[in-house]
Amino acid sequence: MLPQNQMQNYVESRLTSLHNLGSTAVSNSRDKFVAFFVGALVVFSLPYLHIGVFYRLIWVPDKPKIDRISCTCNCFDTVFRGSYENPGNIPYKHVYFNATWQTSRIWLFTVIFILLGYESIKYLIPLIRRNQIRSSMLFLYVVNLYPNYYSWWSYFSYYNEDFYTYFKHHMLFTVTEIVATCLVLNMCDIRNEIQSWKMIAISSINLMHILVSGMDQFITHVIQGRGTNFQNARDLGLMIPDFLHVIVPILCLLMYARGKDIRLNELCYKEEIMLSGVFVTLCTLLGRLM
Repeated sequence: MLPQNQMQNYVESRLTSLHNLGSTAVSNSRDKFVAFFVGALVVFSLPYLHIGVFYRLIWVPDKPKIDRISCTCNCFDTVFRGSYENPGNIPYKHVYFNATWQTSRIWLFTVIFILLGYESIKYLIPLIRRNQIRSSMLFLYVVNLYPNYYSWWSYFSYYNEDFYTYFKHHMLFTVTEIVATCLVLNMCDIRNEIQSWKMIAISSINLMHILVSGMDQFITHVIQGRGTNFQNARDLGLMIPDFLHVIVPILCLLMYARGKDIRLNELCYKEEIMLSGVFVTLCTLLGRLM
């Protein structure tokens, strides 16, 4: 038989383990609930602010109201309505959608962007709650919400209107934007040590964005003053996050090097700088050709 003190120690250790396990489970449940709530709020709020506030109340407040009683639609294939309705003068509905491959692509992009947005928030919430967040990277994540949302809305519009002139051009931006966002999310965790290649990659991607868009619409619309108020606001909303994604990682590298009491050129490999230059040059040329 075990001595009494050993038995007591064993029981206490098991109770402590159960308590810690229970505390961890409760904490994880809270994180999941908060992440779900914040994720749902963000996903709901962005289209509402976009269409319900900015478009409806600011950009085009004088749009006439639709007469829901007399309004009809004769370009609705009614497939999703089954046998309840057939094509013709269909009465007003809040949402019409046709059973086409374009609609399936719209749904696909919508699901992908919602899942990516939710997963990123689910990753950040525990870091914020445990004070393990790197505030500079969280700031970059937040300011990049609009460019990522704008990408989804652009693909929605491309497929909805069968307008694909800028599709490939925008796809280059989207893919590189997602890569940069993933690196930013990784660096949001303060336990992940700052690495030069990650910071250089973030800056390089967004420098390429600046060069491509700067030679495209930004100069014409904003600098030369040929754009509408909406175009200027949109271009600034896309350009400012790019500038911040170039500047903030460099500042983080400088502060990290200062904290380690080393020079910046000792922190960054020469090959990283060369690859950055090659990437920016090639992708800028590719972006101009697409």
